[in-house]
Amino acid sequence: MLETVRGVLIPPPSALVKNPMVSLTNDNAKTASVLAMTGDAGGGSGDGGPVDGGGALRREDGDGGAPDEASRLVIVVDDDRSIVEGLALLLEAWGYDVLTALSLSELAQRLPQAPGRPGLVLADHFLPAGGTGAQAVEMVRAHVGGPVPALILTGDTMPERQAEAAAMGCRLLHKPVQIGPLKDMVDALMSGAG
Repeated sequence: MLETVRGVLIPPPSALVKNPMVSLTNDNAKTASVLAMTGDAGGGSGDGGPVDGGGALRREDGDGGAPDEASRLVIVVDDDRSIVEGLALLLEAWGYDVLTALSLSELAQRLPQAPGRPGLVLADHFLPAGGTGAQAVEMVRAHVGGPVPALILTGDTMPERQAEAAAMGCRLLHKPVQIGPLKDMVDALMSGAG
């Protein structure tokens, strides 16, 4: 059964684990570019609630055996609220902490609230006001004063997108993104194997 949260149809957590063709849609039936994914949900979902309307920080209390908090933090930047909320739900279900932003300006406001060093930036290529995911990655890296792994999501399949990502040391996934490859890449980048 699907639940509607602020206009986004959310499948039950079990569907995110078991169904290889799950998708999130908003009330206008626009398919969120994120889903149609598979994968093991892993470590729990924190408070289980959606990202608030302002892109609030979502944190999960780790157990004693978990890696340090900063290494579990994923920064998500996308101008589509349904995608941000869907990604936040998935990442939290996989055991990651999430800080979200809908634009570069919102990212600049939220970065000082980050509870430590981000372990990954996950950003859409095209952002509002002519911004790009590459700029989001640069902003996070400048904020922490060093390298941070990054994954750019885009529906643009031009070879230039891959070259731009590679030049910045980022990985790239084309939309629509499938959950299995997304989870594999996130886990690899967060573990340093990516």
